[in-house]
Amino acid sequence: MIRFILAATMIFCGFARAESLKDTTPNVSVIGEASEEVAPDRAVLHFGVITERPTAAAASSDNAKAIEAILSQLETMGVAKADVQTQGVFLSPISTEDRDAKGKAKTVQAYRASNSLAVFVKPAEKAGDVIGAVIDKGANSVDGVDYDNSDLTAKRDALRAAAVKDAERRARVYAEAAGLRLGRVVEIRPFDEAAPRPMSEARVAMARDAFSAPLRPGLQRVTERVSVTWALAR
Repeated sequence: MIRFILAATMIFCGFARAESLKDTTPNVSVIGEASEEVAPDRAVLHFGVITERPTAAAASSDNAKAIEAILSQLETMGVAKADVQTQGVFLSPISTEDRDAKGKAKTVQAYRASNSLAVFVKPAEKAGDVIGAVIDKGANSVDGVDYDNSDLTAKRDALRAAAVKDAERRARVYAEAAGLRLGRVVEIRPFDEAAPRPMSEARVAMARDAFSAPLRPGLQRVTERVSVTWALAR
């Protein structure tokens, strides 16, 4: 317990000292930024099957058959079982109104079964072919495609280091213009990690006609920003 209190005290003192240095020492705070255009190397497809039948058993059975056909097609196309994830399975009653020959309204009871999947596809350029194939096998609900890069963590680390270097370059310009030089680093404060920004549409609403041409993964701009404060000296 004593060790914990001592450690907490040292951390608090460290923050307090940093604030004290900023308050009592001439300093300059600069935001550094580094960006890179990254080509996605994999895609995540979101689609499923919706089936409506007069009975719950028929809806569930026919839906399961369609999903089995889709899974078989994915395996034929080289998609590993580990890259296929079930994200939702639902069965619910639905009611619609209809009219008989005499024009009298009546309620028709049926059931809707749905099963949604997320499928990881690599390379990303294969996404269009996969979506087209599963639609032919019975998929009738397509929610979109997300693009990703499997080496994004390493790329972000490199950009973080580059952002600090960019902040130092900018700070040195300000310091030298004022006839000063950079001293010790007082504070480094990274900004919250931002999601990669697509340079082309990375999530699209899709219909069957969209697959007359391949999907284009395009590029994603990954950016890291950091605020660094230096003490100034003469």
